[in-house]
Amino acid sequence: MKTLSREQFFTIPTETFKMSKGTVELPIYYYDYGYAHFIFRVDYEAAKKKLAETAFVPCTFFGKAIALLNFFEYRDTAIGPYNEVGLSILCYPKNKKQPSVVPLHILKDAKQWQVGAYVINLPVTTEIAYLAGKEVWNYPKFVTRIDFTLVNRYFKGVVYDPNLNEPLVTLAGNIGVISTPKLKNASFISHTTHKGVALRTLTVVDTRFKIAYGFSGKCAVNIKSNHSMAQNLRDLGIDGKKPLGCMYSPQAQMMLCKGEPIS
Repeated sequence: MKTLSREQFFTIPTETFKMSKGTVELPIYYYDYGYAHFIFRVDYEAAKKKLAETAFVPCTFFGKAIALLNFFEYRDTAIGPYNEVGLSILCYPKNKKQPSVVPLHILKDAKQWQVGAYVINLPVTTEIAYLAGKEVWNYPKFVTRIDFTLVNRYFKGVVYDPNLNEPLVTLAGNIGVISTPKLKNASFISHTTHKGVALRTLTVVDTRFKIAYGFSGKCAVNIKSNHSMAQNLRDLGIDGKKPLGCMYSPQAQMMLCKGEPIS
């Protein structure tokens, strides 16, 4: 649930960014949305290969890397409603040291984070979301159908293969009963590489969310799909695997800020 009114939350002044087609105001305001972020422990070397041509390396957690499969249902935004799914790897800059206890580190205010999620796939459902994401941040976006259902602890998310017109990846089941109390530090950092420059992007979130342990369903990747997202999910060992846990909220609001270069 949201904790602030629109007037209290949306206080960062916007500036106009000219795209190849039209303009977008930054930060982008998201007035109402729900989300479910699924956490997977994956092979460290497999994750490292995915970041080989970037300025980042995966964080380690008991010898494993952490991959995230994040589902969003944006019901009301400054660029219209759309759905989105992010496949990312929790990481830190190669020229820095990893924080000692990453799970506690990411519960801090995101402005203090020394880690972030490097996005390797980011399907969306509208052209304007695709265009803004590519031209402002170089998010690895593609346009396709995405289904999102979050009712109490039941979740179902489906990303469709734009070439097959059938599911690319499906995750469905019940979020675990064991969870934290409602938490408030939901803001986060994402990373991309734009025109050869590593970016650090702050997303400011207002909500109360829970972190739950376990999920009843396995991630299912369509065996017929040869899309890069399907291949990334297979390479990371996520296909056929249950998430370790889930961070979720049915109602939130956020500001997606412009990316800042990392020295």
